[in-house]
Amino acid sequence: MNKLLLGDNLSILQQMESESVDLIYLDPPFFSNRNYELIWGDAGERRSFEDRWSGGVDHYIAWLKERVAQIHRILKPTGSIFLHCDWHANAEIKVLILNRIFGEDNFRGEIIWQRHNAHNDAKKKIAVLTDTIWYYSKSNKCTYNPVYGKHSEAYTKIM
Repeated sequence: MNKLLLGDNLSILQQMESESVDLIYLDPPFFSNRNYELIWGDAGERRSFEDRWSGGVDHYIAWLKERVAQIHRILKPTGSIFLHCDWHANAEIKVLILNRIFGEDNFRGEIIWQRHNAHNDAKKKIAVLTDTIWYYSKSNKCTYNPVYGKHSEAYTKIM
C-alpha cells in the first residue's frame, strides 16, 4: 500500500501476492515503432523510452501477454483492469490478450479517448485522433461504481 516501485514490471508482478489488487490501470508502450524523449519542467526531469519491437507485432503481443497474465493473477476476484492503447495494436490486444486471459464475458466496456491536439501528417489516410481504454473484470463479481454528473446546458439543448 502506498508504494512506488521502480523496475521491470514483470519481475515485480511475479513477486506480488495473488488476488491482492483491486484495480489496475495499464498504459504500456503502444507498438508505435518510435523513440520518445519527453522533458517536463526543468532539465533535471527527463524521461525517455523506446517503443520499437524487432520481432514485429507478434513479439509485442507475447511481451504484453506475459504481463497481463500476471496482472490477472494478482487481481482480486472483484478486481478490474483498464488497459490504455492506441490504433497500432488495439485489436490484437483485445482479441489475443484480454479476451483470452480475462474471457469475453468479462469485457465490461471500452472508453474512447479523443485527443484534441493531433494532426494528419499522412495525406492518404484519415487522421487517428483517438486512443482506446479496454475495461475488463476478473469475474462477474466485479465492483463497479458508476459516476453520474450533470450535463451542460449546451448538451441538453442538443438532445
